[in-house]
Amino acid sequence: MTDGTGPTTLNQPTDLAAESDAIVCDLSAIPADQRDAHFALARSLLFGDERAVREVETGLAFELPPGRLADVARFLENERRCCRHLAFALEVPPRDGTLTLRVTGPGAREELRALLR
Repeated sequence: MTDGTGPTTLNQPTDLAAESDAIVCDLSAIPADQRDAHFALARSLLFGDERAVREVETGLAFELPPGRLADVARFLENERRCCRHLAFALEVPPRDGTLTLRVTGPGAREELRALLR
């Protein structure tokens, strides 16, 4: 995930078997008029409190305030369009408990941390 406009390959496949593991973000899949807002939302949502970020096996987990649920949904809607190699799991506990968003997949940690640059 970068702030460019077209597909960005982070890991070039070396053969046909590896092609399915390629990390390709197609930023043009996010409507142009929404891209800047998407990246700003991602930065504030995911990295607003570094203490609430932890590494999981193949990605990152984010602890988020329950009041950010609509922001999480908006982030996921666009992120799924451009980064089809990532998986998202959202835990919404009862009684306004802290939300947990897990983003996993090939290159997920590096890709998400690149938002901070």
